[in-house]
Amino acid sequence: MKWIIVVLFFAFSNAHAEDCSQQDFDKADMELDSLTSWKAVDDFFSRHSKCDVGYLREGTSEKIVRLLVDKWGQLNELSVLVKTKPALGDYVVDHIGEILDVKDVEKVRDYSASNCQIDDKALCKKLHDAAVYILPYMSSQYQYINNN
Repeated sequence: MKWIIVVLFFAFSNAHAEDCSQQDFDKADMELDSLTSWKAVDDFFSRHSKCDVGYLREGTSEKIVRLLVDKWGQLNELSVLVKTKPALGDYVVDHIGEILDVKDVEKVRDYSASNCQIDDKALCKKLHDAAVYILPYMSSQYQYINNN
């Protein structure tokens, strides 16, 4: 029974990646460094969201959090894009995860709670909720690493 569960887990966890050919993955990998604006993230999402796995997903998460932390004042650009493409907002929020630096996620939490200067307050709330949700997991991992 345990083997069936393990096989099913891997089958479903890799189902998304099956839509991404090696050629698509390689293209996405080469374009990862271009994620320096919200328009670039939107373009990348449109072309490569099916390849959102492994180290490419981690790299995308890092690029997204850099935009959130270092260019918070440009959040309205994302807000405008999300109005016409709500899935982009979900994509951005989904990349606030435990592989990121704790301090960066704390900044996203704090900025979205106290410095949301865009019309779409729901986007700030989603960003805030994602950061608040993941921080306890990050803190426990950080404590585990430092205690061992």
